[in-house]
Amino acid sequence: MSNPVLQLGNSANWQQLYSISNNAVTLGAGTAFAPIPPITVPVLIDSHIITVLVTCNSAKDTWNFGGLLSQKINLGLTVGGLPTSDGVQKHKLYLNRLTLLTFPRLTSTYTVELEVPKWFRQVSLVLWQYIGSVGDSTENLISNIQSDLARIESKIDSLSS
Repeated sequence: MSNPVLQLGNSANWQQLYSISNNAVTLGAGTAFAPIPPITVPVLIDSHIITVLVTCNSAKDTWNFGGLLSQKINLGLTVGGLPTSDGVQKHKLYLNRLTLLTFPRLTSTYTVELEVPKWFRQVSLVLWQYIGSVGDSTENLISNIQSDLARIESKIDSLSS
């Protein structure tokens, strides 16, 4: 399998797809909170390269963990009258840091779900997809070999004449 060649540093190659901020529900007299439920992004993503940012306004300085992000794909099956989807991979996200993720190309579209740490009282999620060109390192090597081969052939031709 070849490695993609990307232009990640160009901001024009990124498209913000989704942004949300959720708060935990206060229970009783305000001293207890119900955990924030998982956030399923309601948008189909067609790029297998995404960047995610998780922030928490009430985070302590010692907090680093931002949650777990799962790729969810439609399996095309119906169980109990509901369509099924499955989490292919789970990725650890860091708090207040952009996380670049590359998912396997199993389907043309998918969605993601964030499992929020149970101690968060507030969470914000921003998701971008890579829309830039995706070159292929194997294709680049073949192209280089073809140009080198043409150069070698011309040198051989000049020697034989």
